[in-house]
Amino acid sequence: MKPDLHIVGAGLTGLTAAIEAAERGWRVTVAEANPRPGGRARTLAAPYRANLGTHAIYVDGPWWAWLERRGLTPPIVEAPRHATLVRAGGRLGPWPAELSQVIAALPTEAPVEESLRAWLLRHVDARTAEAIVGVVFIFTFDHDPGRLSAAFAHQRLRRAMAGGVRYVTGGWSTLVDLLAERAAGLGAQIRTRTRVPALPAGPTILATSLATARQLTGDRSLTWPGARVTTVDLGLRADSGPDWFRVMDLDARIYAARYGLADPTLAPPGHELIQISAACAPGERKADAERRVQHLLDESWPGWRAALQWYRSALRTDCTGAIDLPGTTWHDRPAVSRGDSLAVATDQSAAPGLLAEVGISAAQLALQQLGETPMLAEAHMRV
Repeated sequence: MKPDLHIVGAGLTGLTAAIEAAERGWRVTVAEANPRPGGRARTLAAPYRANLGTHAIYVDGPWWAWLERRGLTPPIVEAPRHATLVRAGGRLGPWPAELSQVIAALPTEAPVEESLRAWLLRHVDARTAEAIVGVVFIFTFDHDPGRLSAAFAHQRLRRAMAGGVRYVTGGWSTLVDLLAERAAGLGAQIRTRTRVPALPAGPTILATSLATARQLTGDRSLTWPGARVTTVDLGLRADSGPDWFRVMDLDARIYAARYGLADPTLAPPGHELIQISAACAPGERKADAERRVQHLLDESWPGWRAALQWYRSALRTDCTGAIDLPGTTWHDRPAVSRGDSLAVATDQSAAPGLLAEVGISAAQLALQQLGETPMLAEAHMRV
């Protein structure tokens, strides 16, 4: 058996790392501060089973293939065939088919050094460019995606428009339970309600946020730009609901989806769960973002206030994945390897992927780099 491996954080990244490490023969211990595994992928208890973090999974990505190879794919559903409402240029209406056509006609490659907005303005008119910038908000959560690297934004735009997004039946906790059960079955010890005050001795993967990794290590270089997002979750009676599944406010950077339509198990019979994300500009308060969300609901679902049964909101900072500014790529983010026995695997680490896929890719890179410890290497040399 290889020496013990400590993993701090039992979110999707930490659980993936635990499974793969145990498969390779490590004795694994996972420490999780919360009462149950999942990290930001936890799902609230009934009656309204809202997800705490990202709300969908892309089935065209490498992590989905990893899950398939292990028989760990959760039950999923596609987006319902209800209407999608879009606000662009001040007008709220159906998704404009011509916007899809324009996006599809963009060059297949975009430059790293140029901003998305500047690159788009060389190919489309200003109004269309701003609409596309608004679409990019949906999978970056940034308040102004036009400022991001054109290569970074365009690559993810192509994936998002390909339609690979799915929703996990029962919420993210369904997948978390599958991963935790497999990790435990392979011998990994998952210790919940365990807060780690200092770096463990021996090989360690910090599968946390960059901020937590920075605090544990004292390494001030563990930083990268992220987004500020206000999330609003609503439980509503469904008797007066409109005929849309999602609303994308490309002007105000708001995305609202009726997850209860995709998965009725998320809300009691006759009720719906709506989850909403609103990008926050620097300095914008949560209350101001909530007012923008409520204004959009007033337009798109006039009876929502009378149907309201449950409401929660939160301001989330740097917890929606990495964003790359012009002149940078994922290679420029904080390195996964931090020495012979320490690795940092977060959604903002130097690894490829879309949203949470970055942390999972980082965990796999970490295991490759920790694959043979100096102690084992010395033993091999003596032999």
